[in-house]
Amino acid sequence: MATDTMQRTPGTREGPRRTATGRPVSSPRHTRPAAPPPRSPKAPGREERPEQRTRPADLRGPGRQQRMPFILLLVGLLGGALVSLLVISTTLDEGSYRITNLTNSNSALTKHIQVLTQQVADGQDPGTIEREAYQQGMRQDKNLRFVNTKTGKISSSAPVSP
Repeated sequence: MATDTMQRTPGTREGPRRTATGRPVSSPRHTRPAAPPPRSPKAPGREERPEQRTRPADLRGPGRQQRMPFILLLVGLLGGALVSLLVISTTLDEGSYRITNLTNSNSALTKHIQVLTQQVADGQDPGTIEREAYQQGMRQDKNLRFVNTKTGKISSSAPVSP
């Protein structure tokens, strides 16, 4: 017997609560107690064999069977996302590695160009040209003669330019 902890006024009725239309109010479906699963009758004196016992898979309702494809879909999507992430990461790393190699190659070529430019500048210096000519056996002629193209005369002094 349940005891009521709230005091009732003398004019209140006992019984189930009712809505404005007069229908009795019941508890929501999710708060109702679940019905126990049906049991198969047992023969007296016989015990169940392990093969005859109901397995948890047999007790599954249709809701659990409908969840399985959804769960497999989620696992497949997650796996696909991880594979895509791996492919994207690998591609970006490969591009980064290639950029680093090209940058290093570019800086090496720039240094090589600077060295060659310096060698050309050194080769055009008159002192360097004279030294290399002397090493190759070229000597300055002591009897220089110049031809004046206007008069056609040969002289030992350099012609003066007008």
